[in-house]
Amino acid sequence: MAQRPLSLGVATRRVLADEVTDDLRDAIVSHELEPGRKLTEDELAAQLGVSRGPVREALMRLEREGLVVIERHRGATIASWNRQDIEEIYSLRGALEELALEWACKNATSADIAEMEDILKEYSALTDKQRTPKTTSRIDLDFHSALFRAAHHERLNRSWEILRSQIHTFLNYTWSMDDSINKKFLPHWSPDHAKLLDIIKEKRVDEARDVIHRHVARGLERVVTHFEEQPVKVKKQVTKA
Repeated sequence: MAQRPLSLGVATRRVLADEVTDDLRDAIVSHELEPGRKLTEDELAAQLGVSRGPVREALMRLEREGLVVIERHRGATIASWNRQDIEEIYSLRGALEELALEWACKNATSADIAEMEDILKEYSALTDKQRTPKTTSRIDLDFHSALFRAAHHERLNRSWEILRSQIHTFLNYTWSMDDSINKKFLPHWSPDHAKLLDIIKEKRVDEARDVIHRHVARGLERVVTHFEEQPVKVKKQVTKA
């Protein structure tokens, strides 16, 4: 029996939606698209050179990640946040990372450990000038994503992927501030992450909870301090529909 030719239309749309999602996510976490900014499918489709379908799908994905708010008859808006949002996200992050560290202590392979060691080496090799907000945020998330993969817990890793974009937004926002707050917290980055890796290597499960709680609490303190001193400004301009 002759095989029926495959239709690649859906696959093509999915690939386009992936690319549009990545482009918009990058623009949001880098604050090229500011909190509160109105997004229209027609405008985005024209700017990105695609049809409205991939744009619509990308916006729905970003809504699930917490980066976009979609309201019926009002369209999509870049999400803004307040202190409660930050505290909720970091409390969830703490719970997820505690579980990830415990599972990584039991399940991490030599390849997982080598990946995290390489990330720490990459950061250590950077000069102060090279430790830009974008680079610091990327390396920080790379390490924690590697930690979740080392847990070998599929559902836990999927939960982290949903939260990751919001955390990336906070990291980019706070690390972009060249001030005394970052100077206070930046020296802790390498030793804190090295300690997490040591716990995994030595399978010190009993210490995992306290160490990850202190680590996440330090991150929350930095983000909240920045937010209180320099609150996120919501963009009031609305683009034409």
